[in-house]
Amino acid sequence: MPTLNSALTIGRSALRAQQIGLSVTGNNIANVNTEGYSRKRANLRPALTTNQGLGMGVMVESMTRVRDRFLDGQFRFEQGIVGRLEALETGMSLIEAMFTELAGGGTSETGAVFNQPGGASLSGSFNRFFNALQDLANNTDSQATRALVREEATFMVDQFHRIDTQLSKLRDEFDKDFKDGVAELNLLLKGIAKLNIQIITTRKNVQDVAGNLEDERDRLIDELSKLVNVTTRDEADGTITVIGAEGEGAILVETGSAFEFTTHGRVNNGATVNSLVQAATLKPVNISSGRLQGIIEVRDQKIVNFRASLNELAQKVVERINAVHVTGFGLDGSTNVEFFDPSGTTAHQIALSSVILANLDKIAATGASSSDPTLPAGPGDGSVAQALSDLRLEKSFGGGTQTIEEFYSDLIGRIGAEAREVFNDASAQRLVQEQVTTRRENVRGVSINEEAADLISFQRAYQAAARIITIVDELMQTTLNM
Repeated sequence: MPTLNSALTIGRSALRAQQIGLSVTGNNIANVNTEGYSRKRANLRPALTTNQGLGMGVMVESMTRVRDRFLDGQFRFEQGIVGRLEALETGMSLIEAMFTELAGGGTSETGAVFNQPGGASLSGSFNRFFNALQDLANNTDSQATRALVREEATFMVDQFHRIDTQLSKLRDEFDKDFKDGVAELNLLLKGIAKLNIQIITTRKNVQDVAGNLEDERDRLIDELSKLVNVTTRDEADGTITVIGAEGEGAILVETGSAFEFTTHGRVNNGATVNSLVQAATLKPVNISSGRLQGIIEVRDQKIVNFRASLNELAQKVVERINAVHVTGFGLDGSTNVEFFDPSGTTAHQIALSSVILANLDKIAATGASSSDPTLPAGPGDGSVAQALSDLRLEKSFGGGTQTIEEFYSDLIGRIGAEAREVFNDASAQRLVQEQVTTRRENVRGVSINEEAADLISFQRAYQAAARIITIVDELMQTTLNM
């Protein structure tokens, strides 16, 4: 039979439930601007016990986070793509800066790349060198003109060295960034595993929310997804298993265990770089998205390909200039002298021959005599210097389809085109990510208006529950005073 005590129990349960609701709502409001926070909800249900068919109040069945696992997965997928593209974006920006002609005003006119009288650029140095050779053809006896040819050749060599050194240092920096990324990856994996254990310990049952620990775990997984491609699986005990989603997938975190990674040095295109391997087995790990993948692409593809083109350019310049130069005669009558060191056929190794560096008279400008090929032509002949200058127009690249200018134009054009493609892809992908983020925040984010309405609702319910207890107390006092 219902009694005053049962009414008091109902009022007390109502007070407790509404107080929990007020606390949950207050915590949501407090974290309205907290990154990664998911709004919480107190799930109320009638007490299961009855008193002759009458209810015995209310109870808080569980605390839940408002999340959408599908949107979480989609966000992390898009996050991985953004991470890769941002690494590529950084790399291409730095590569563009090394080829300084990309920063100048462009033109579609024929010969535009070499129409630069100066500047610290490879194209400008080519122009100055070939112009100096043209001057030498017009004045073969001038020591000043010969000095200018050597000076401009030295400047051209320096530009090759500069770009090659910058590309080499950039590759080293990206390799270091890769190692730092692997260290960050391991920290995130250990943090997720630690939170798995804390969540198991904190929860009384699998329906409970472990404070803000689950939000922190999801935040770490979000950061992890920007480094490498991952998927997650919710386990019955409340833990999350993290899987590297390449091929059949590799377990990265399982309950309290983090399967860490390390780096292993390997030779790639003449340089030792680090690859990702499992720490326990040293088995190579393949990744397809995330910042680490973007770093690998810049380090092992973009930089390597551009250096290869630069080396091809240097090799052809050395071979063709030497081939013409050895046929001519210097001011002292010497012949068969190479202008460049023939062993330096890369952008890193290209150098003037020691003979040219030591003696300006060894620069060949005069052709052979028509009557005796072993002797130089008469005074004022600059046919070899002219032939050297004309090499700028020789189609010696691309199977005889491109001049030096056209080959180098293609190279810097390819750099610009690839950079634009990366920039456009990154910009478009960030828009996609923003859309997914907005949808995700609409689900899990805190709305002040909604929370304010809930606050008023819980407040009124609490006041009504308190009124029940007050009335029951008055009735008890009346009963005792009878």
